[in-house]
Amino acid sequence: MDVTGPETDWRSTNFRQKLVSQIDEAMRKAGVAHNKSSKDMESHVFMKAKTRVKLLCLFSEVTWYVRILE
Repeated sequence: MDVTGPETDWRSTNFRQKLVSQIDEAMRKAGVAHNKSSKDMESHVFMKAKTRVKLLCLFSEVTWYVRILE
C-alpha cells in the first residue's frame, strides 16, 4: 500500500477504500467466515485512530488477525 502523502490523506475516501479492499483480500485468502464485514472492520479502526500512524498500526493488527484464522 502506498502510504505517502499529506497527513490528512488518511481520512480520504480513497485511502479508506484501499484499506477495505485489503481487508477483503485478507478475508478471501483466509477462507474463513467472519462476523463483521471488511467495511465494518475498517470503520471500527478508523473511529479509534487519531493519527495516520495509529490507523496503519490498527489496520495491520486487523489484517494479521484475519490471516491467522486461516
